[in-house]
Amino acid sequence: MGMSIDCLGASGEVGRSAFLVTTDKKIMLDYGIKIFDPSGNPQFPLECPKPDFAVLSHAHLDHSGCIPMLYKKNKIRWYAPPPTRDICEVLWLDSMKIMGDGLPYQKRHFKRALKYWSPPMYNQPIETGKTRVELLDAGHISGAAMIDVQYEGKRLLYSGDFKGQETFMHKGAMPVEDVDVLVMETTYALRDHPPRRETEAKLMQEIYETIDDGGNALLPAFALGRTQELIALIRNYDEEIPVFVDGMGRELTRIYLKYPEYLKDAKSFRKAVRSVNIVESIADKKKASGTPSVIIAGAGMMHGGAILNYLYHANAQSKIIFTGYCIEGSNGWLLINKGYIMKDENELHVDLPVEYLDLSAHAGRKDILKFIDKANPEKVVLVHGDSPDKFAKELEEEHGYDAVAPKLGDRITL
Repeated sequence: MGMSIDCLGASGEVGRSAFLVTTDKKIMLDYGIKIFDPSGNPQFPLECPKPDFAVLSHAHLDHSGCIPMLYKKNKIRWYAPPPTRDICEVLWLDSMKIMGDGLPYQKRHFKRALKYWSPPMYNQPIETGKTRVELLDAGHISGAAMIDVQYEGKRLLYSGDFKGQETFMHKGAMPVEDVDVLVMETTYALRDHPPRRETEAKLMQEIYETIDDGGNALLPAFALGRTQELIALIRNYDEEIPVFVDGMGRELTRIYLKYPEYLKDAKSFRKAVRSVNIVESIADKKKASGTPSVIIAGAGMMHGGAILNYLYHANAQSKIIFTGYCIEGSNGWLLINKGYIMKDENELHVDLPVEYLDLSAHAGRKDILKFIDKANPEKVVLVHGDSPDKFAKELEEEHGYDAVAPKLGDRITL
């Protein structure tokens, strides 16, 4: 009996990652949601035949958001490091609050999912039947893991979202050698990120200029990962400038601090968090808007969240600085490309200057190619990207790999 992969999501698209790997066990790798879709409605993964257990690469909703859906009919274990479990609880509750009946699960399924969680650490094998599963540090966010599946002498590595280079919060993912099948994310397979240190220096320059002019440097930030990285980054360069943090990032930052062993330098991060202003009240919000300062707030794509309140109250000397990807159609994308956002189905034009600086927590093209070369797999399965078919063709024609970009619903027999 060999391995197979059923592609239930993130195939020819970014979002709703979901892959059922079959050995002598049926293993669900991620089960996410696609929140931003051209249809305007969230998209969910294909229904999963009953797995024996699930393994979650990390807590971002495009990987974790439908895990509770598995518990409508099943009572199975799901495995993820402790930070992932705690972060999932926060994100799933928020999803239910915002989307309500639009989600394919209810609160009882959410509660059942939390009940059946099991907490492996990095490099701690899970052995069941003839199958061995191990989680490896992915360098993406707290608790993020690449998933190593071994069965009858064959090795499948699922990258999930990974970052090869170090950031202020995390060490980079280590290359993995001697892989038979590599299931690889391709978010940035066709382009590279600019040099990290140059981007950091540019960010600080923009911040200083804005504060010196008496404005707010508004940093729309994903609550998970980017908020924490920005706190650490800014404090690494400057310990004095006023920084305010608002939105769900406050609670997720507390979870980061709860698990210091998953951070590169927990002591420095704890010091950085103590030095910023955590916004807890309306008075705090007014102080933030009235002080030349940095304001870090969600949502990262400005699709709702606390950042909109600061935008409405910003003075003319303020500036909006995006540091993360904004999907087409989101308010962030509209602001960067069109100069307006949507509010109550109306166009709201924004006169403030807008900057985009790439501080992605995903591997860029060079790191993806380097990772593939180190792994030297017999087969590469390219997922979680907008144009994985182009990258598959390049890997076959220029690098000699057996590469495939599956479509939704495809089964790959290995």
